[in-house]
Formats: sequence, C-alpha cells, structure tokens
Amino acid sequence: MYKHCDLDDSCISLHDCCAEKINFDNGILSFIFPDGFWITQYHSLNDSDNTVLTNSSQVDFEIFDKKGIEIFIFNKTKKGTVIRNDWELINFRDMVNAGNFRIEFLTQYKSHESFLFKCWVWFDRAPYHSECEIIIYSEKVLYRWNELRYDCSW
Repeated sequence: MYKHCDLDDSCISLHDCCAEKINFDNGILSFIFPDGFWITQYHSLNDSDNTVLTNSSQVDFEIFDKKGIEIFIFNKTKKGTVIRNDWELINFRDMVNAGNFRIEFLTQYKSHESFLFKCWVWFDRAPYHSECEIIIYSEKVLYRWNELRYDCSW
C-alpha cells in the first residue's frame, strides 16, 4: 500500500530509474522501482528546491486490451546489423522477475492513449545491455510512492 498516488506525471520522471519487477493483473501493468523515481521541485509534496527520488515505488498503467503492450529489444549481430526482436509481455515479465535483466527507463514520449519508453535492458554478462522500446496503450497511469528521499537529489 502506498501513501501517495499521482495521476499527473508533469512533475514526475522515470529517467535513469530501474524497474526490477513487473506485474500484469486484471488489465493493470505495474513496474516496481526499488530505488524509486524522480519527483521534481515543482511537485506540491516536494518541500525542497531539488528534484528528489522517492523510496520504493510503483507505476501502474491501465491497459486497453491484450494488444495494449508492445516490447522490442534490439540486438546487434557480429556483422553489426541491428535486429529488432518482438517480446511477449509474459516472457519479458518472467525474465525481469527472475532477475535475468532489469529495465532502465531513459526517455518517455506521450501521445493520445499511448506511451513510448526508450529503455536499456541490463544483463550481468555480455552484451551487458541492449536497447529496448516499450509501447503501452493506456490513458490512465498512476504513480505510487510513500516517502521522498531528500538525501538523493538530481
């Protein structure tokens, strides 16, 4: 249970934040961020002049339908060609939840009823990381957290 739930992401950033667990239940896709996400100094709950991290947090997307999520991981061949691999949500979730890789969110692009996240997936062995895109078809997103960590500022 979280103390704070925000529908407005104008003062929230996932940039450089890593999700280490994913849940998908009853049409809700959740990313769990053990080290939190960023809350800017303009948010009403931030009492500082800095952008600060939350403690462990969660982002929930209400998905339109089963086709509401597309996941692509880009891998480079030995010849240097980049191959786009489509991933099913279930396989992606299972790999993340098993600790095979974690997702670092870099950039968010938002349009009507969709979110595009440019990410890295990080591995403990070579190739160590790959580029990833996650497209989520949703109108409603909830950002949940308990406390702000004023000792962790941007």
